Amino acid sequence: MALASLNQADTRFVQRDSWQGAVAAGAAAQSAKFIAYANLLLYGLTATQTVLSTSTYSANGTATVSSQSLSLIVIQNTNTAAGYGGTGSAVFSTATYGPFITGGGYSSAGGTSTAQVNVPNLFALNTTTGTGGQGGVPVPAGSTIYVVSGTDTTATSSFSLDYTMAPFAPLTI
Repeated sequence: MALASLNQADTRFVQRDSWQGAVAAGAAAQSAKFIAYANLLLYGLTATQTVLSTSTYSANGTATVSSQSLSLIVIQNTNTAAGYGGTGSAVFSTATYGPFITGGGYSSAGGTSTAQVNVPNLFALNTTTGTGGQGGVPVPAGSTIYVVSGTDTTATSSFSLDYTMAPFAPLTI
């Protein structure tokens, strides 16, 4: 393996990719884990509830709606001197994005519509300083990424995480 020096026009920088997974039934169930192979920008999480939940939430204080929450977890080493053959000890930090409510058309009827199976929901991921849906969340190489469910024990979900390599990210090929 060698460290590649690629220019900005390389297709690995300009095209988006996705990682697909699923979350099984069970409170705080976790998906498989994805390891960032280079510095990445995370753009969106598309989640689809595949089995309805038994948990509910109150919408507008009047209706009880079936819901399943998912959160995106990113664990990264914040000690840059310790990465990839460096010196020092790893120092890990965890960032949680979400929770996101899956199950379909919550926007109709003031957010009180019934959850639906196999209706995708798209949740934009973004930095706090960027414009919604643009910029992406930066994730350093070697980070662990996964999705975890909320407290419902019956719901299952599938998801797709939309990402691209960060501009000028070093890539080992």
